[in-house]
Amino acid sequence: MGYEFNWHVLIEYKDLLINGLLTTVKLSILGIFFSFIIGSLIGIARASKNFWLSLFASYYVESFRNIPLIVQMFFIYFTFTLSQIFPFLNSWGDFLHINDVDAFFSALLALILYTGAYIAEVVKAGIRSIPKGQEEAAKSLGMNRYQVTRYVIFPQAVRIIIPPLTSQFLNLIKNSSLAMTIGVAELTFATQQIDAETFRGFEAATAVTVLYIFLTLTTSFFMNLIEIKFSKGIKNA
Repeated sequence: MGYEFNWHVLIEYKDLLINGLLTTVKLSILGIFFSFIIGSLIGIARASKNFWLSLFASYYVESFRNIPLIVQMFFIYFTFTLSQIFPFLNSWGDFLHINDVDAFFSALLALILYTGAYIAEVVKAGIRSIPKGQEEAAKSLGMNRYQVTRYVIFPQAVRIIIPPLTSQFLNLIKNSSLAMTIGVAELTFATQQIDAETFRGFEAATAVTVLYIFLTLTTSFFMNLIEIKFSKGIKNA
């Protein structure tokens, strides 16, 4: 007997899907922002000539890249009560309309640390791809090491790393689905809820797939705009 589709269930549970989408968007936007900051700092440290700074960054990258993300989420969630360690997270949770503050920020922290390790390698590769003559020319103009990195090397590296950076951002959006394992009510969690209550898992999964495609395509679109802007800036320079 063939499967009979009932797409009306998506309308009936639209609030659950919308809330799941909003939670995924919050995880993704915050995760992208902070993982880029962490990854950039660690990537610069990885490319640094300072032995201890480079060593610390290397340990960070190797540690977080080689531990499965889901294990990191479990460890953070079941080992620490983030809302007690960092009380300001309760205010953030109220502002973001988060029901389970500890679960949400545990998932977010794991996403940031994990993705930041991969972004660090991307940033390091971008920095090392810049010809050494650029650094020497900047130093000859009287710039110190910080100014060379901030105004000469890093801006050029960003233009180079945008495509691989986009891939890491897309991975973060998809990896956010693992947050459901610690009770965060994101999109995948919404799918299971609908399936459990209606046995219409196919319809729910189809809707969530379309929403994930929308999120990833939107992210790719904005990253392409940024790449075009950087390319025009280089040409006009």
